[in-house]
Amino acid sequence: MNVLLFAAGLLFISYDVILICINPGTFLDNLFSFTHIWTALGGYLIFLSVYRKKTGHSFWKTFSRKVKIIVSTVLIAGTVISAVNLFFILTPETASLSEEADYVILLGGGISKDGVLPKSVLSRVDKTAEYLNEHKNAVCVVTGGTLHWLPYAEAPEIKNQLIKRGIEKERILLEDRALDTIQNFQYSCELLSQSTNILKSQILESKIVVITSSFHLARALRLARRMGFRNVKGIGSSCPLIYIPHDYVREICAYIKLNLRIFFTAKPKPIQ
Repeated sequence: MNVLLFAAGLLFISYDVILICINPGTFLDNLFSFTHIWTALGGYLIFLSVYRKKTGHSFWKTFSRKVKIIVSTVLIAGTVISAVNLFFILTPETASLSEEADYVILLGGGISKDGVLPKSVLSRVDKTAEYLNEHKNAVCVVTGGTLHWLPYAEAPEIKNQLIKRGIEKERILLEDRALDTIQNFQYSCELLSQSTNILKSQILESKIVVITSSFHLARALRLARRMGFRNVKGIGSSCPLIYIPHDYVREICAYIKLNLRIFFTAKPKPIQ
């Protein structure tokens, strides 16, 4: 058991290192990366392994009965809540590539310190290019600003990648201010209203397709509808296998956070 715990701990820490190396950020970006949750878990497992070896019993036995009940209750509740949120994450309302839309909103998903888009974002670009080539009248907003501690905005490079895939630059609107998914929709609506010279209320009634990674699609659609988009569906893109455990763990946390925010603050509010 000690060996298994130690090996699992090393595996989780190695996973964190691999994720950072695949898509390196600046020092501060790497320092505060959510990927370090894997190092924290790995460190805890290694601690348990060392503790068991030195004491001859598990760390769990040091807890009082009352503490065990509290910890068990929290763990069970957390597992149930996570499972429910995972169900919604896995079952978004999707659109087919054949469905017509007036506008496409392509959500950004990160960029390296060297201005290179990760494979998961390039997969979103590929899916968007495929859709736009099927629907020649659709206009696309690429959205993504300069994230904390990174020197480049996402949207300009996403636009460049769409152009490389044969999409006319006149069909691509650039939104490079958004720092999160809420701002993605808020600023995209404003940009579409300005570029088409129609009211934001009309944009909210238009047929919209949101394109993002599959794991992010359910939360993105919930936010879009929460903010007033009434005719919106999503198309999900794939992500590399190495990212899947991390992406879904992070998305569960983000989905729970969104639910708590809506419950306690009733935000985000609809776009006016």
